Amino acid sequence: MAAAGTSAAVLYRRLAVAHPDQLTVEEMEADLDGIAATYMATPHSVMFPRILAGWRQAEEFLEGRGGLKVRRQVTSFAGRYGFYLARLALNTGDDETARRFGMLAFQHGDDADDALLTGTVAGLRSSLAYFAGTFQTAAEIAAAARPTADPYARARLAAFEARAWAALGDETRTRHALDAMADDLFTVPQFGEPPFDDEAVAGFTAVALSRLGEGTEAEPHARRSITILEEQGIRRPEDYGGSLAALATALLNRPKPDPEEAARIMGRTLDLLASYPTRTVLHRAHEVAAQLDPYATLPVVADVRERLHHVRPLLALPAAR
Repeated sequence: MAAAGTSAAVLYRRLAVAHPDQLTVEEMEADLDGIAATYMATPHSVMFPRILAGWRQAEEFLEGRGGLKVRRQVTSFAGRYGFYLARLALNTGDDETARRFGMLAFQHGDDADDALLTGTVAGLRSSLAYFAGTFQTAAEIAAAARPTADPYARARLAAFEARAWAALGDETRTRHALDAMADDLFTVPQFGEPPFDDEAVAGFTAVALSRLGEGTEAEPHARRSITILEEQGIRRPEDYGGSLAALATALLNRPKPDPEEAARIMGRTLDLLASYPTRTVLHRAHEVAAQLDPYATLPVVADVRERLHHVRPLLALPAAR
């Protein structure tokens, strides 16, 4: 019996030093809060090493043994770092890596019972499907996740659902999702995506309605989103680029199209991409460029189409060390 007691003491001491101390846990949490607050305004190449280091640290702790409480916290943190790595991969056009980190992040979120993480990852999976052109899947993923997701993630999931139904031309489901989108608005950032506030409602309404071909209805929403973002100092360039593209689409999808103004708006989008290249905005820029095909002889349109060819090489992350 004494020998068994000795073994218990050895195991206890091993567990006591196996998990991170409370300061380390709090520093990891603070780091994730900082990433959430600055992700949208920080170039991908700058954010990548910080997120990768945090993820590796969290995963290293999980390889050892530790108390259940701390292990659950660190499991959630590892998943949240993994989500941001998936988001970076999505933003730079590496869907395979985005999918892998997304699945790992979801598993960690499920293990840690982190509804905000699993709901946010569902949004990422919906986005992956959307930008791959599988709109039905994108809509279904977002719709299935919304009822059980953390309230902070629900409005964005509804927005992702709406844009997917709009891409499919399903006006009824699009408008139903847009109505649901306004139910859970936030102004203070939490983990994952930016707060879903009045600007986000305007921006995603513009995206969905412009995709439906309702340019006249979409235009004021796009302009409202752009105005709010400019008044804030364009701290979310990806959102700003998306709203510019939605405005350009709206100008082309109205009874009297204005291709020259749409092309000028796209010129502003390309200016943004030159300093903050990101796949989601580039994807929308190519969609608008395709819509501008019938007006290719207009000088401003020809200039925008030429500039667009030089953007993709900028979408690269540094190699991981």
